[in-house]
Amino acid sequence: MKKIIYLTLIIAAIITYQAKAGQYNFTLTEKLLKPELSQKEVAVFVKGNPDLVKKYCDQVGAIYKYQAGDISAIRCKLSNITSLAALPGIIRIEDNDLRLTPMNDVSLSRNHVLEVHGGFNLPQAYDGAGVVMGIIDEGIDFTHPDFRNLNGTSRIMFLWDQSLPIDAVYSPQPYGYGFEYTTSMIDTSVRHSDVGSHGTHVSGIACGNGLAVNNYKGVAPAADMIVVKMDLNVPDNNFLSSFVDAVNYVFTKAAQLGKPAVINASLGTYFGSHDGKDIQAQAIENLISAAPGRTLVCAAGNAGSAPIHVQHNNSQNDTSFTWLQVPFNPAAPVQQTYIQLWADSLDMINSSFSIGIDRVAPDVVEKAAVGFRSLHTQVGNVITDTLYDGNNRLGYVLSFADYNPLNNSYSIQYLITADSIRNINPNDTARYLWRLMTKGEGRIDGWCFDMIFDGLPDSVTFPLINKYKKPDTDQTIVSSFTCSEKVITVGAYTNRNFYTNVNNQLVSFPTFTPGQIASLSSKGPTRDGRIKPDITATGEIVLSSSVQSLANSLAATEPNKVAAGRKHIRSSGTSMSAPVVAGVAALYLQRYPTATWAQVKDAIMDCADQDAFTGTNVPNNQWGMGKVNAYKVIAGCTVGIDEISKVGVKLYPNPVSSTLTILFDEKLESVNKTIYLQDISGRIVFIFTPILNETIARLDLSQLAPGYYSVKIESPLGTQIGSLIKQ
Repeated sequence: MKKIIYLTLIIAAIITYQAKAGQYNFTLTEKLLKPELSQKEVAVFVKGNPDLVKKYCDQVGAIYKYQAGDISAIRCKLSNITSLAALPGIIRIEDNDLRLTPMNDVSLSRNHVLEVHGGFNLPQAYDGAGVVMGIIDEGIDFTHPDFRNLNGTSRIMFLWDQSLPIDAVYSPQPYGYGFEYTTSMIDTSVRHSDVGSHGTHVSGIACGNGLAVNNYKGVAPAADMIVVKMDLNVPDNNFLSSFVDAVNYVFTKAAQLGKPAVINASLGTYFGSHDGKDIQAQAIENLISAAPGRTLVCAAGNAGSAPIHVQHNNSQNDTSFTWLQVPFNPAAPVQQTYIQLWADSLDMINSSFSIGIDRVAPDVVEKAAVGFRSLHTQVGNVITDTLYDGNNRLGYVLSFADYNPLNNSYSIQYLITADSIRNINPNDTARYLWRLMTKGEGRIDGWCFDMIFDGLPDSVTFPLINKYKKPDTDQTIVSSFTCSEKVITVGAYTNRNFYTNVNNQLVSFPTFTPGQIASLSSKGPTRDGRIKPDITATGEIVLSSSVQSLANSLAATEPNKVAAGRKHIRSSGTSMSAPVVAGVAALYLQRYPTATWAQVKDAIMDCADQDAFTGTNVPNNQWGMGKVNAYKVIAGCTVGIDEISKVGVKLYPNPVSSTLTILFDEKLESVNKTIYLQDISGRIVFIFTPILNETIARLDLSQLAPGYYSVKIESPLGTQIGSLIKQ
């Protein structure tokens, strides 16, 4: 029999504001609890009558930035929040402390972009000309040749650096912070701060023009560029607020230029409701649908193999639990972990929750726990619970429950701060875990990076382990706008498994298979059961543009990460697959500049490829609809890479490594014909004349150099043109 001790002390910190239930989110409520912050200016979204919000801002001297449907983006002092909330028709006010984190060549071939650049069987060649490519990231090396024109001038039309101080002249309005550069300023200024390796790499994939080294050209190399450098170190972590500002900035600038725009966002947060119905996601949706010619593409996330999601399906009086480990960081001032729980109102309304702490080694002893609280007693309240073992404090828990009327959901968030057990007893080498407990009825989803999924005790020594809910790798997709129906969310598969490094040495990855899903690629579904990601593209082992100083440093210390030419480096993630699809969207908008977000998304999803890796059971929560095929998207799904003519010619396998099989239908088998292979420069590298009445021709291409080739079949019935990838 295990010794079980419940010694709980609850220190009340319950404050309820005179506002309607669910009117503030947790982080805003937390700030409102601190009188010393009353004069602090915060960025918030306000859902309600925009005219009333504008009038209120004028009265109190707050900054009204812009309107997205019935959602207003403003900056005001914390002291103004409660009076703003009291106005009639104000439904919800949110700030946001969810930190966005950053989430490439052969990829043009694998995603069938080269056929589009070549204009095969298309009205013209497409390269993104006349379309704005918006990059929202952590910066860009604007000196890189891939982002310069032939005359040396910058391709970047505007660059808004949100990390720079407010400037009375150059902070863009109506946002009122950061510093805005025009093309001429970029060409002459040296003030721009940290250039950002991640954003440089992403930009190269989306729209690099290949001037540095031609074989690393981006998908839309002639697109105009607008870049927003986000401040990922902003003290207030108002990331989603500044991100929505960035979306509005790009779309507004593009509209002023009279051009359609695609935005790539290789950033995201793993916390949130995961249903795309939070106020930030709704504001972004309103901006996307406000006019045709607008598309937003984002990365699905890189937690595909990380057990960060847990689901408790409770029945009445049946207690489920999950252990959390507070990671120890000797350099951190406090040791903390954080978990969010979300459920729709009918699922969570009858549930109760508790937090405890257990010693799990050398044996399992429940040391202390907070009594179960029903959801109703917590909504709108910030509560602090302190847990003791005798006179020794083990730690404390800050909790907040929220009802969000925008999506009819409830959430509970726990911030756990652990005391160092060894500070209490230096001889104590036991292991301690924090226990999340739920009971009641309904399904509850939670997200945390510190849940325990292995090394659990067996049911003989600890029978309660049968009630344990292990974290899983489902629903690992990032939250907020990523889960929106109006956003194209992209997963990643392996791009390549070899290349030549900066020292002209072959670098190989024998355990990686090109075309196979990347294990890091986050999976859906959304919390409300919709399939995400929408599509996949090459994202693992991708070569793209690099900050020059980083490439130089890596060339000296880790040369295998630097490609030949010392202008490009290797990287992996859905951050690399998203800009592929963003580039494809730009190609589509070049052909159809007034297409709506829905038309762009449908074209990309409906024309997706399925193969032996994706299977035919699509859509699913790993591949979405399959792999993006730029050629089919631009051609309207009517022409595939393996079907090069209406006469009926099929090439397989494609890509090919040795023997290529060509299948002719009866119209071509009975006529004289000649097959030509041309390389990307147009040089004929292979000629073959099949035997008359032959239905199948097999070509030995084992000695052909890897790369992209066009296939021409000339006959009395005309010339048929297709394309081929040689591995």
